[in-house]
Amino acid sequence: MLDGVPVAAEPAPDPAAVRAVPRYAWDWLQRSRPIVERLADVLTGQPPRPGFVEAVRRSFAEDPLVRDAVHSVIAEVAFRGRVPAARPAGVSWDRGLVWWASALAGRPPDDFVERQVQVDQPALFSDTAPARSERQAVIAALVDLLAQRSGDQVPASAIRQLIAHLEHESQRDGDRR
Repeated sequence: MLDGVPVAAEPAPDPAAVRAVPRYAWDWLQRSRPIVERLADVLTGQPPRPGFVEAVRRSFAEDPLVRDAVHSVIAEVAFRGRVPAARPAGVSWDRGLVWWASALAGRPPDDFVERQVQVDQPALFSDTAPARSERQAVIAALVDLLAQRSGDQVPASAIRQLIAHLEHESQRDGDRR
């Protein structure tokens, strides 16, 4: 009784109605040592022993206590208590973690599949290496630039001249192509 009102226990869900956990999700859980250690502490109060995850797996569908412990520990440790509604952009997840996230969020696993994002950005570097003659021209220009140095200092005017020369050569080469 709670405040004079009879309380009935919630019926346990039919084990057949509990979403079956695929092998790869159990494999992910087995590899996740912080989760296994926390789960063992919650369920047994001791560190995990050999066969612990297999024992949890066998009782998961029938035992609501085990099921709730697994769900709450994964939510707490893997997601820091905040189960996402979808995979955050740019985050790489193992497919086992994807399955657990979808189960905890009550959404299909496809909602957690990484979406490919199209980026409209020009290439930063040419796909082809500069021709040998272009490299030789740049090397010769750099040698000339160093010839104008005073100690370890290169005059800014010499650098400006080199940049202007290289830009002019680049534009001229672009016109030829």
